Amino acid sequence: MKKEFLIVLATVATMVIGLGSLASVQGSEDVVLEIPGITVVHDAKGDLLIRNCDPSNPAIPCSLPPGAPLDLPGYFDIKNATIVQLGPKYVDLFITLYAQIPAKPPEGFVSYIWQFQGGCVNSQPGDKDAINVVWNGGTKTWSAYWVVITKCNPRTLDKGDPVPFKIIWNTVMVQVLLDDLATAIDPNFGYLEWYAAVRRVPFIYMPLGYPNFPHTVPVDFAPDVEAFNPSPPPILINPEEPATWEPFSFHR
Repeated sequence: MKKEFLIVLATVATMVIGLGSLASVQGSEDVVLEIPGITVVHDAKGDLLIRNCDPSNPAIPCSLPPGAPLDLPGYFDIKNATIVQLGPKYVDLFITLYAQIPAKPPEGFVSYIWQFQGGCVNSQPGDKDAINVVWNGGTKTWSAYWVVITKCNPRTLDKGDPVPFKIIWNTVMVQVLLDDLATAIDPNFGYLEWYAAVRRVPFIYMPLGYPNFPHTVPVDFAPDVEAFNPSPPPILINPEEPATWEPFSFHR
């Protein structure tokens, strides 16, 4: 499996380098490749969303714990995000960062996410599937699993089945069954709507001794589907559309 993973990763890296200058095919400046079976999203270095959660104004969108340092290492900064179909059965999903991912990050929480069906960006009703690779600083362990957001306001989610994953240098990868990923495809259009993200605080964030923070956001997105408003009021804006991915068919 490791050899196959490295071959796929090298192939994707070559495609990103060779196709990085392509114009987007669907309106996002970050999408550099989008054909049946593979979508590659490139994200600029240093475009992090940095805002401490404020206990006196918990409803303001935020991305960092109260009082946390405002600088983050490069393993919170997305370089590329990719979905690659491997034949008729499996799909690999990658997030590559601008720095090596530590085996044991010093932060209490780190999460690498592939979010489908728009997540809570558009707050449309209905379940939204995601895959999370999570570092738990309390137990000092990594894990990966499906998640279903069942409600955006108030936030509720269900943890699902575990997912095979690998972290190699600056890349985190999961492998899922095509049939499982296909359940998140929009039946009206035949494609999957998705984005990648990195979190420093959980989606449901209720730290001990603080109020509930109902509007936490990732510190990075690819494509940049959300951003902090550069001027008052302190709301979220939506600079780009999510990426799309569709499977290709095999003739048997």
